Amino acid sequence: MNLKYFEYIVIYLSVLLVCVVAGTLARLSFLHKGGDEYTANIVFWSITAFSVLIYGIIILFLDVILVGIKKFIQKRKNLKNNVIKSLPANNLDGKIEEQETIMNKNSSIHFNEDSQENNLAQTSVLVNLESIRKVQLQEKQQIENQKLQIAIDYTRNQFALYVTDEDLAAICNSISLYAKQEEIPLHTSVVTKGLSNLDLYHFGWNIWNHFKPIKQERVSKLLKTVFVSLDDIDADTIKSHLKDEPKKGIIKIQENLAY
Repeated sequence: MNLKYFEYIVIYLSVLLVCVVAGTLARLSFLHKGGDEYTANIVFWSITAFSVLIYGIIILFLDVILVGIKKFIQKRKNLKNNVIKSLPANNLDGKIEEQETIMNKNSSIHFNEDSQENNLAQTSVLVNLESIRKVQLQEKQQIENQKLQIAIDYTRNQFALYVTDEDLAAICNSISLYAKQEEIPLHTSVVTKGLSNLDLYHFGWNIWNHFKPIKQERVSKLLKTVFVSLDDIDADTIKSHLKDEPKKGIIKIQENLAY
């Protein structure tokens, strides 16, 4: 038997087997859903025949495409060969050298254009990044200024009746330095009239909570440095009493200074 015919037989038998399997699966699915045997047999032969038909259509379609591609490639090759044969040898070499020169020039031009475009793109990216950073820094500074202003207004409202104008200004200045995490002058000595140490503790906790995540040790140091009544109290002791009895005193614990 011719080997080529044997290959065709194997291929077609494989396709037929796949189609029969598809028909069998469709028949079993139909029976599983409650269909009768007669209709199931019709479904089997219909799916098998349909599968064979689909395979045949695909083969014919692919064959037409492959033949068209082969003809197109062959036509291009023939055209190229005819052009090369029609040129004299010297003229052909000259054409080839001319084409190579043009290609090299074009490549150089494209390279220079690409380099310029890349430089412009990089410059544009850097400018955009700088603009973004500038805008973000401005927004951050604005938020920090608003936050500080809320704390200053709160401080003035709490101490206006209990300290002199000069001492109130000193307290507000200390709050500003605290918010910027700068050192507070040691000579600051504010005397309060009518406020207890508990009030000062509550004030310190409210300021710390407003400017979190600055550590409580810094606000304890702020209270000890600013207020005379806390001179003799250790900073750790002040820290441990910041939120004692939150509802008592003139200055009470306040979670949000904006309200």
